[in-house]
Amino acid sequence: MLGNFATVDEVKRAVEDIVMVPTPMAGLGSDKGEPADAHFFSQDKSGKSIVIGPIDGKLKVSEAPLGVMTNAPTYGWHMTNLDNYINLSVKDISAEKLGPITLSATGSGSGLLGLPGDFTPPSRFVRAALFSQMATHNADADDAVFAAFHILNQFDIPEGSVVNASVGKPANEITEWTSVNDLENLRGYFRTYQDQSIRVVDLKQAIAAAKGEISTIEMEQSTQPVVDVSTEVKSLKQ
Repeated sequence: MLGNFATVDEVKRAVEDIVMVPTPMAGLGSDKGEPADAHFFSQDKSGKSIVIGPIDGKLKVSEAPLGVMTNAPTYGWHMTNLDNYINLSVKDISAEKLGPITLSATGSGSGLLGLPGDFTPPSRFVRAALFSQMATHNADADDAVFAAFHILNQFDIPEGSVVNASVGKPANEITEWTSVNDLENLRGYFRTYQDQSIRVVDLKQAIAAAKGEISTIEMEQSTQPVVDVSTEVKSLKQ
């Protein structure tokens, strides 16, 4: 997509000419492998987004007005499922009458009471849709990048909390890496499971450094250091 199309509209038209072939992937499902039920998300500089997914043996393109996607089930199902969370709001609920008694909120965040917090695709879709639409405006690209990473914290899978057996023998699933793309300035930001510091790839500089060769950047080459600030204590009497 990046090498051949400038807008999602161009991608949408090109998908019509793609013939989908069910190619088994080793390690997925049976011993011989099964086709991956993959979905793809595409967004251009205008903010327009589409989701491409296999439906009944064909690739279907759906407009994605909220700019979010998770992998299963179908995109249309996720959009319909959002209706179940119509009551959620960023505004706290202070109190509600229930017959002769008054119910009070137990703390801040009562407006989002009932927000699903598990790691299933439907629950992740709801959280992604709500958090992205509730986000406040940012002053510049740097602030927007940090805000995006804070939203993505809501989807970080700690090792041991999800054991996935769909790809062969049971294995601990983790969020191996998280990325944020600045489409205006052509920069990609990422962090990994073992290094939570944010690193950036300026595509213009990276392409120039590659000098026309197919090149890679090693994402998992570092472990985040722990900074000892024990001796930086300051007296409150200043």
